[in-house]
Amino acid sequence: MINYVLRQLLLLLEPIGFIWAVLIVVAIVLWRRRQRRLASVLAALALIITIIGGTDLTFWMLWRLERPWASVKLADAPECEVALILGGCADPSPYETGGLHLTQAGDRILMGAEVIRAGKAPVLAVGGGWMLVNGERKSEADAIRSWLVSWNLTGGREIVSLGVTADTRDEALHFAAIAKERGWRRVLLVTSANHMRRAAAVYRAIGIEPIPVPCNFLAASEPLPRWIPVGIPGVTGFDRLGVWLHETVGWAIYCQRGWLAEKNP
Repeated sequence: MINYVLRQLLLLLEPIGFIWAVLIVVAIVLWRRRQRRLASVLAALALIITIIGGTDLTFWMLWRLERPWASVKLADAPECEVALILGGCADPSPYETGGLHLTQAGDRILMGAEVIRAGKAPVLAVGGGWMLVNGERKSEADAIRSWLVSWNLTGGREIVSLGVTADTRDEALHFAAIAKERGWRRVLLVTSANHMRRAAAVYRAIGIEPIPVPCNFLAASEPLPRWIPVGIPGVTGFDRLGVWLHETVGWAIYCQRGWLAEKNP
């Protein structure tokens, strides 16, 4: 109990917790000075921060995105012509081991290597965007490919880079062009569980059958809370909200542009 209280109090030293505390203190002061309207606005902001960062509401929201994929196992996946790691899992970096800085979605790289190691596909394709390194544009996919080859994580099997892509749709089009040349019809699609529904719908829309291989579970891997506790807000809830908004808004935009195989929200 003491450790829990101390961990909660330490959150007040973080930016979100500190801002939340300041809002409450200022709201109280303004209320006592009868500046009720401004005090109410600040109190409302503090309440919003509490709901997002101090409860498990965003955990539930993200859990709903990931839940459909929680029972999908790599061992049950069929053998396909190729496995594909979607981008967004690493940034090229001159300062990190292997020249890669892993992002929150870095599990995608490990899962892709495991798919090949398990003999589920003879070829591994890698997608991704780009970033500037020392003023030079570096490809995420090329950097991941180089690292996998240097560490021999795929047992010498072929690794194909999709080059620089702009987003999930562009990545799918790059992959489709290579798939047409090489006769690939089914792909083991490796991506984060929260991203899987949108990604799979994009590939179905362009005529490629994706076999889901989800990873990077941010909520579904944890026990589902039976109630929503309230504590001092921290950054985790905002991180989860950011992921949820990215996928929810992304689904709406892709749907509006006609890039999805299905239109259900």
